[in-house]
Amino acid sequence: MKKIYTICSIGLISASIFAQVSNQNLMKGAIFGAPQLAEVKHSNLDVQTNTNSINAHKKNVVTNRGANQAAFIEIGSTYYDLQSNNSMPRRILLHSDGAVSTTWTTASSDAAGFPGRGSGYNFRTTAGNWNASTNDKVEATQRTGWPCIGQLRNGGMFIIGHDATNGGFFLTKSNNQNEKPSITTNILTETPFKPIWARAANSGDTIHLICSYTDSAAPGEKRAPTRKGIFAPMVYSRSVDAGENWDIQHIMLPNYDSTITDNGGADQYSIDVRGDVVAIANADRFHGVILWKSLDGGASWTRKLIDSFPYMPYTGKQYMTDTPFTNDGTVEVIIDPSGKVHAFWGLGRVLDDDTSDASYSFFPGYQGLMYWNEDKFDGATIIASGGAFDRTGDGINELRQATAQALNQGALPSGVSTCARLGNTSALRQPSASIDANGNIYCTFSVPIESDISDLDANFRDIGIVHSTDGGLSWATAQNITQVLNKEDDYAALSRDANDFLHVMWQQDEIPGTNLQNNDRLMANHDVVLNKIMYQAIPVSQVLDGSIGMQFGVNTEIPNTGELFVVSQNAPNPFDESSKVIIYLTTPGDVKLEITNMMGSVVVSQKYNDLLRGNHELIISAAGLPSGVYNYTITASGNSVSKTMMVK
Repeated sequence: MKKIYTICSIGLISASIFAQVSNQNLMKGAIFGAPQLAEVKHSNLDVQTNTNSINAHKKNVVTNRGANQAAFIEIGSTYYDLQSNNSMPRRILLHSDGAVSTTWTTASSDAAGFPGRGSGYNFRTTAGNWNASTNDKVEATQRTGWPCIGQLRNGGMFIIGHDATNGGFFLTKSNNQNEKPSITTNILTETPFKPIWARAANSGDTIHLICSYTDSAAPGEKRAPTRKGIFAPMVYSRSVDAGENWDIQHIMLPNYDSTITDNGGADQYSIDVRGDVVAIANADRFHGVILWKSLDGGASWTRKLIDSFPYMPYTGKQYMTDTPFTNDGTVEVIIDPSGKVHAFWGLGRVLDDDTSDASYSFFPGYQGLMYWNEDKFDGATIIASGGAFDRTGDGINELRQATAQALNQGALPSGVSTCARLGNTSALRQPSASIDANGNIYCTFSVPIESDISDLDANFRDIGIVHSTDGGLSWATAQNITQVLNKEDDYAALSRDANDFLHVMWQQDEIPGTNLQNNDRLMANHDVVLNKIMYQAIPVSQVLDGSIGMQFGVNTEIPNTGELFVVSQNAPNPFDESSKVIIYLTTPGDVKLEITNMMGSVVVSQKYNDLLRGNHELIISAAGLPSGVYNYTITASGNSVSKTMMVK
């Protein structure tokens, strides 16, 4: 099992070990601090990491942007706040008719150990009406988590979550798209081992699943196997009958053995399926990024090393004093409509200058998003960095040391009252990708925000996005799709497919980091709090023309010239009490709702003042309206959208 140390300790690394590689078009990201400075120029990125002694700093909190902030729709909640150790699964699904299904790990109470943990679920109808926000799980009694979502041939939904206690997975299904999954069966157990952390994807009734094994065990208990020289390896399973039977169970993929690595890892893999094409990517700091592709539905595979690591197979006791670049364990893979594979991962850097044990050091402040395309690239390139999120004009996204510092033997280093490092990932992490009908590619990621600082002196996170309109040959400047001060927005997941809107969900609370990874019991620096599960439908046109931007220092006196998008028809429709319509505002401002009868007379006029940019649910009341057909018109920023509704 890997033992991790960060480079934040004073004197751990000398300045002479930092390699420098020249390139152009430089962007920067940095940890706030002073003496030790590691500056690296690599693949169109200048990543700057400051590993200084810990001093008291005056907080530099950006002023509230007020009306420039965004509005989102809350679709669920959870007290259990660790949605993934590394890569994000597919948690949101856009249906062909425009409906949306979502899942997440939820817990309805903060009881010790979260005994009621399970798979949360919410569904948006074709008309655009979300169910009431809920944190109820789909499983009746089983404790589970880490869910993935998909739709079967009959239209029914399935969710797969793991059984961390006993190993194996719970498959919960519904009979149709509009029904909450509730029929749960236990699948893919493997006595005496305990497979967990699944990633699943499907085409019709063929479900493909990859997972690893828990490597924590009670004395005398063996939970994880060693196969082909790899302890707790990633394994592959397949069902061709909607999960009733599994003709392939927990097999090793070709050329995955000890010539590459001696260890597997939790959640450091991703899977996508389109028809008979299946793609699997596995990312580990010490074996690079491996891609397997199948053209026959998982019957046979080809392997390609798409990002190599110069010291593989890393044994844990070998010098790496040139601090080689690698991935950070968060990876995303997506197949485009032509069957070509695209892969994304977080950039990392590691060091080992002590071979007396199996520990190593890594650089948690790195901020780079890597991209690879099998059709157009021989190697990977960087498409986003922390420098795009600079607020002070120095080209650096400065991070508080508490944002990257690790807990150390139950106590925090002197002078630091909190930490917000999320596992052993880099600061810019967790890509999630989507492709629209025109072949445009989008990728979200999580990034700490300069000057948006919590009371405990750690950076809050936002969700960034980059896009390509030419199949991945070039990428536009990153934008910030959340832009909310004093909120931690993290664990973003995009629907694999997009229509006129990008559909994204994520977790939000008011404390950087997570309780599960960052709370120090002696200091109680990250309590268990209720986290919101948020959703946003973003017009793809707004992403493509760059109008979402960063919203740093925007003058609120600038006249509103933005556009109004109606995300959905009102729902329900017809209705007899009230109905909802979801809109998207490209700029903050006032919104007016008018209802006219068939004679053209205005029967209802309602105004909503000072709405934020983003999604809003407007309520249309039937009170005082006789049964019949009406038109409703929504006006904002000088433009209007009209639709027809019916009152019962």
